[in-house]
Amino acid sequence: MSKLIIHRGTNEIGANAVEINNGEVKLLFDFGIPLESMTKENWKPKDYKLPIKGLYKREKPKFNAVFLTHAHLDHYGLIQLINSKIPVYASKTTYDILTKIAPLLPKQDNARLNLKIIDDEISFKNIKVKAHKVNHSIAGACAYEIKTEGKTIIYTGDLRFHGRASYLSSTFKRKIKNPDYLIMEGTTLGRAEQNITTEKELEKEFVKIFKSGKLPLVQFSPQNIDRFVTVYRACKRTGKTLVIDAYTAYVLEIYSSMSKSIPQYNWDNIMVNFASCTINHKLAEEKILFKYKDKKITLKEIIANPEKFVIKGNWSINKQIFNAIDYNKLEIIFSLWKGYLDRPNQFDDYKDIKLTPLHTSGHAYIKDLQEFVEQTQPKNLIPIHTEYKNKYRELFSANIITLNDGEELIL
Repeated sequence: MSKLIIHRGTNEIGANAVEINNGEVKLLFDFGIPLESMTKENWKPKDYKLPIKGLYKREKPKFNAVFLTHAHLDHYGLIQLINSKIPVYASKTTYDILTKIAPLLPKQDNARLNLKIIDDEISFKNIKVKAHKVNHSIAGACAYEIKTEGKTIIYTGDLRFHGRASYLSSTFKRKIKNPDYLIMEGTTLGRAEQNITTEKELEKEFVKIFKSGKLPLVQFSPQNIDRFVTVYRACKRTGKTLVIDAYTAYVLEIYSSMSKSIPQYNWDNIMVNFASCTINHKLAEEKILFKYKDKKITLKEIIANPEKFVIKGNWSINKQIFNAIDYNKLEIIFSLWKGYLDRPNQFDDYKDIKLTPLHTSGHAYIKDLQEFVEQTQPKNLIPIHTEYKNKYRELFSANIITLNDGEELIL
């Protein structure tokens, strides 16, 4: 008899932890940190530990494996608590992020994990797990198809249908037919703005701003490769040089194994600024920083010819730019979810200045989710990763099963 337990994520965006257990095999899908941790300076993973037996260090392992959908903290932030005897599966790109990029960031200690790459269907006695690539605001995202005791369960993780790699999500949608259970994210259900903006449409808006005559400073995540390509292409179209930090240069190198078309630090119209920060110190210790020295550009060089550049913002370079140039000579673009600005300790250097928001969600909008449900025709639809699970009944033509955290559902 198979059971489904969503340990966390039924009433909030993020912090997902989904267990599927058929009595012989126990699997966990994602193990994320709640978004509220972002409002706290001194949070620790153990502060958000869930009462799941047989998962943690110094316990006898009772789980056969953990599967990660992607490398955002609200989906993987607690994996360092997992017993190292339990394998943790992820896509090749997510594996690279967790083993090569995450160690540069605070509170990331994944060195003792039993990380593995899922590159084919995996069988555990009478459960089979298959990964499907999808498009999200970070590279390497995937959904999972789980088959157990004649039942098919689909867990979407986070996905969207309007990114540069939206074909991945569309291909996934075509492959899924009439699953018994669809565990589907609903991040955007509570958002008033439902007009879908594609990355290509964003590119046109960036081009307009880059022609304004001011020095553009764009804040976005370097792990969002769709957005990086959007900004980079806008720079190419306007004859600008994109100034990035060493961390971004390193992220691009890690992503290079995905495609030869992903921009790299040594491309003609990219330069690297070495503003001092903790990550640069770590890159120097790892003998990585020196690789970028031939592409180094200083703040003085940027200020001397601001019309030539676009700055990819981060905390250390922002501080220098804001101290050196009047705000009225800058075009400050916030290309992230605007909700981050309302959170304590998040982007504090942006909160009292004029911003131009230019962003599109990393999550599917309602219209696309409805089309996804209509095409896949699930027998049962289970909300997750949403604050509006009760809206599912009015929005989707399917049998809706709403669960609470920790509630057991017999499949």
